[in-house]
Amino acid sequence: MRISKVENLAAKIVLSFLVLWGAASFFVFPSLLIFEWGFLLISLISIYLIIKQQAEYFVLITIIFSGVYFFYGLESAFGLSLWMILFGLILFLGLAFWFLGRKLLKSKDNFHPILVFFLLSMLEIYLTLSYWLINPLTKSLIIGIFAYLFAGFSSSVSDENIIDRRFMVYIYTAIFTLLILIFTVSWGR
Repeated sequence: MRISKVENLAAKIVLSFLVLWGAASFFVFPSLLIFEWGFLLISLISIYLIIKQQAEYFVLITIIFSGVYFFYGLESAFGLSLWMILFGLILFLGLAFWFLGRKLLKSKDNFHPILVFFLLSMLEIYLTLSYWLINPLTKSLIIGIFAYLFAGFSSSVSDENIIDRRFMVYIYTAIFTLLILIFTVSWGR
C-alpha cells in the first residue's frame, strides 16, 4: 500500500515537471505570444488533471507535443547533434509513457514491448519530420496526432486482441486534423 502511494506521488511530480518543462519551451524559443500564454493555460490545466489523476489522454498528448517542440527548438537554436536530441527524446517520451501508458492500456502483460514500439515509432516520425521544411510547431502537432492515434489504439485493444469500435473515432479525428494541417501549413519556411 505504501509503495503505491510513493509511486503515485513520484508520477505526479515527474509528470508535472514534464508539463512545466514543455510549457517553458514556448517562452524560451520564438513563438507567437498567443501560443505562449495559451499553452501556459493548457499546462496549468494539465497539472490540475495530473493531481486529480484524470484525462490521461489529454496529459499524454500535451506532454508529447510540448516536449517534441522543446527538442525541435534545441535542434534549431543550439545545433545539438542528432544523437543527443534522440537520447533526450527517449528519456522524455519514455517517462511520459511509463507513467501514463500503464493507465491507458487495458492489458498490462505486454507493457514493455509496447513502450519500446511507442518510443521507436515516435523517434522515427521525429526523424522523418526533421527533413520537412515546416515550422517546429507544426512538426510537434503532427507527432502529437500520431501519439494520439497510438494511445487510442493501445486503449482500444482488448485482452482478446479485438479492436474496439471507438478506435474509428480516433482515426477520423486524426485524418481530419492532419488534412487541416497539411492544407494550412506554410511549406518551405
